[in-house]
Amino acid sequence: MSKIGIGFIGCGGIHRAHAPHVVEHPDAFIACAMDVNEEAVKKHQADYGTECGTTSMEELLARDDVDAVVVCTPTGYHPDAVIAAARAGKHVLCEKPMAMTVAKCEEMAAACDEAGVQLQLAFVRHYCNEWLKMREVIHDGMIGRPVVWRSVSGGSGAPTPWFFDKELGGGPFIDGAVHNYDWARFTFGEAERICANLRRLKQTTTAWDTGTAVVDFESGDQLIMCWSWGLPGFGSTVRADGAHDVLGPGGAIMFPGDGKLSVRLEDGEHLVEFEPDTGADWFRRQMAHFIECVQTGRQPQVGAREGIEATRIAETILNIGDRPGVVEL
Repeated sequence: MSKIGIGFIGCGGIHRAHAPHVVEHPDAFIACAMDVNEEAVKKHQADYGTECGTTSMEELLARDDVDAVVVCTPTGYHPDAVIAAARAGKHVLCEKPMAMTVAKCEEMAAACDEAGVQLQLAFVRHYCNEWLKMREVIHDGMIGRPVVWRSVSGGSGAPTPWFFDKELGGGPFIDGAVHNYDWARFTFGEAERICANLRRLKQTTTAWDTGTAVVDFESGDQLIMCWSWGLPGFGSTVRADGAHDVLGPGGAIMFPGDGKLSVRLEDGEHLVEFEPDTGADWFRRQMAHFIECVQTGRQPQVGAREGIEATRIAETILNIGDRPGVVEL
């Protein structure tokens, strides 16, 4: 079987989480790298030894040795890149969030369906041992059901300005928290009701950066988020992906992050072990799954529907904004 040629559309920060795992994979190689910033392309080529570099997406998509692409542009540009790739017959791994609106997500999914190409979404928690163990503990009923998952995050947010542009990045309640919406759907099922109240602490930006959102699920489970990317640039008040606990009628799950989950029941603390891993492991497994899907025609385990439904929750929360309200889905 010939190696899968991967093209990168976007050579910014997040592409560096993906590119090493193409280089190290025995069945794939980086065929071409593209970014509108020529210096970013040159740095990619220097770091990963990629011969082809271009500032033209059309040039990359026209190459016969590009079988699939990884879309690493700002979120607002995902639809154009994914649709163009699909029409060129290229399989797609798209960074999260899928798009800024459900309507755009559906256009992307339709283009990939029509072209008969794979579309995988980069919800990397699906490849993380700690998050998978949390889901297993909930489904095993150790703390009972329904549960309330609480997620708190406070910091200065993403490193580049486009994350705070409401048209391109949308702020934390779509860019960062979309991981929570996806994971909650994966664990609890479909959402049915959303309540939110957002605001801006950074007055020089256009996206909501701080607030609270509550998502109720048909299962009776609930996600409560209190997030901020509005603080001065001194880092985070909690661990990198937030502080989490899960409360149930029979106990609680804590996230110590040291290879164990602390499950606190009436008879005391129970430590549930999992194999510790790192973000590099998650991205490695995710890329391996994408390459396998391209090779075999298997449908990705995280596809268009996951991207659409997570965006539906995010879009609803952003539309509520600073006018506290409840929306039935």
